[in-house]
Amino acid sequence: MAQAPRSWGGWMQRGGIARVPADLAGEIATTRDGRDITRPWISELEESPDPRITNAIDWGLYDRVLLDDQVKSCMEQRIRGVVAREWNVVPGDDQDPRSVAAADGLKKAIERVGWDRITEKKLYAVLFGYSVAELMWAPIDGQLAWSKIRVRHARRFRYDKDGRLRLLTRANMRGEILPDRKFWVTTSGGTDDDTTYGRGLAEWLYFPVLFKRNGVRFWNIFLDKFSVPTAKGTYPRGASRDDQMKLLAAVQAIATDSGFVVPEGMEVELLELAKNGADFGAACRYMDGAIAKIILSQTMTTDAGAAGLGSNQANVHEGVKDEVVIADADLLTDSFTGDAETGGPARWYTDFNFGTDVAAPRVVRVAEEEIDLKVSAETDEAISRLGWTRTEESFRDVYGDGYERKEQADTPPAPPAAPAVVEKPGTADDNRVDPTVAGAVAFAASDPKTLYVYRRLLNTADVVEWARGQGFASMVPPTDLHVTVAYSRRPVNWFEMAQEYGAEPKLEIPAGGPRVVDRLGERAIVLHFASNNLCWRNREMRDKGASWDYLEYYPHITLTYAGDDLDLAAIEPYRGELVFGPEIFEPLDEGWNDKLIEVSFAEPAAPRDVIDEAVDTIMADEGWRELIGPIVDPLVEQLQAATSRDDVIAILAREAELAGDQALIESLARAGFAARIDALTDSSEER
Repeated sequence: MAQAPRSWGGWMQRGGIARVPADLAGEIATTRDGRDITRPWISELEESPDPRITNAIDWGLYDRVLLDDQVKSCMEQRIRGVVAREWNVVPGDDQDPRSVAAADGLKKAIERVGWDRITEKKLYAVLFGYSVAELMWAPIDGQLAWSKIRVRHARRFRYDKDGRLRLLTRANMRGEILPDRKFWVTTSGGTDDDTTYGRGLAEWLYFPVLFKRNGVRFWNIFLDKFSVPTAKGTYPRGASRDDQMKLLAAVQAIATDSGFVVPEGMEVELLELAKNGADFGAACRYMDGAIAKIILSQTMTTDAGAAGLGSNQANVHEGVKDEVVIADADLLTDSFTGDAETGGPARWYTDFNFGTDVAAPRVVRVAEEEIDLKVSAETDEAISRLGWTRTEESFRDVYGDGYERKEQADTPPAPPAAPAVVEKPGTADDNRVDPTVAGAVAFAASDPKTLYVYRRLLNTADVVEWARGQGFASMVPPTDLHVTVAYSRRPVNWFEMAQEYGAEPKLEIPAGGPRVVDRLGERAIVLHFASNNLCWRNREMRDKGASWDYLEYYPHITLTYAGDDLDLAAIEPYRGELVFGPEIFEPLDEGWNDKLIEVSFAEPAAPRDVIDEAVDTIMADEGWRELIGPIVDPLVEQLQAATSRDDVIAILAREAELAGDQALIESLARAGFAARIDALTDSSEER
């Protein structure tokens, strides 16, 4: 009968902490209890799955593989590719000062013991499958670090059936059990975690090296026999023993003398190799190619020149080798840091000196590809012809320091451009633009500039009312409430920063979700909220070249700069809807701090009546145009009725004369009165 499915809900303890059943938490398919069908027997020491090693008296079988010249050359190329890279120590958690201090201390510790030397020797784990290093701990500069790290021969060590590392000695071939956190083991290769000793490349190099060695041996025999023709002497039937010896002496003289004599009746001829004989050189070159392919994952970096294929194909295959180099560097990084179960030297160092709850630092190799300066210069020349040039910062990033901009020779002034032709309104050429003016405007618009992008908060009344209820004494003016999207000190092309997809004039953040009121910097009190849209938008502009002063982007609204007396722990965050207007692009204003103002809640508010509330409703529902229309609509109607350029100029001139203070006040009063009457009428009808 089928077993009923177990309820997942029963695996949760109070408080939401998971309680995992033992049959899910522990290992079942282990290799240490005799249940592994791939291992016919269990011995005191773990055996290698490689039959050539298992059947050998000693595990030094593959040491002879490294004696091959091609193997040695390719391994040097692979290992030097890692060692040549710069290395650094990065914190496991850059937000934790203890982890940062651990990274600084670890960097000094491995500099003392010679990290490049250790890397060079430890990477032979790639060839043999695993490597072992011994750590000599010592108190240094108030910390427990290493006085020496010595890489030992891997064949001296074995794992026992319980997974403990043992050292084989002449007195104890079953191995001496070694202390924890004393030896650092790196394994490479293998298709599963049951391969205790890894699977080194030597396992695949064995036969190419063997065939090459035998081929060279046969080649030497061949050269010894056929490098010069072999002399053959023929004596007639019935020749005496003395005659035969005379002929043999004459044949042997061919190797040392330029001339020789033979008795009459005897013949001497030279045996030469047929033209279609064996090509041992080709066989050896084939094996060299196989060796390079196994170690470097390609052959072109070593063989392209010899094959006459040129440097382009070698460069393509060099990129494949770079991937192998990066993988080797990551292998050593992961081994030195260790896993959660057994750890590694970096984990042990952190535990001893900073605590087990501190994230262990990581030793990494810089894997940035070198920039081809020739290609960069050709690219710069091409974009220069299109009217673009690099900024000084970009130029230094690519070409480095040591360059000065060459002074440009004075160029004669360009002839004055012809005046733009202005057609009369109503003709077919109303939209004609002077091409010289258009070019100048387009070039100026695309010039890189600093950039500040923000969205204004539209439902400010809700946030202001909430802040008043939470005890805020003052706030920034409601018209200044906004969320910053980008703040780039690096000059960028604004038009490249435009949102490509999904641009909306209004951004609505639904009520709820994570909200926090906290301090930002020394003075600002802000409301942090979550928005994937804003985070993605900030990342999009940073990917296009905009700078950002912080590691992460967290959307927020600055509420006040005068909140020193606020108890933030007692403030309940605003959890209502947030509505923002469109993105606004502006250059950075470095003096914005000097323009800060606050609106105090202690100031008495102007009395409001039902008409004011109705006007606010119209503004919220239909926008400002409903109220400002009585002012601008008459002017628009006059301009639309104009039939000539002179009519337009006359209308504008007349309006400019009427735009004195008193005339403007009267126009505004008439517009306000009309709006209030309309609002009062609408409100009365609703009631």
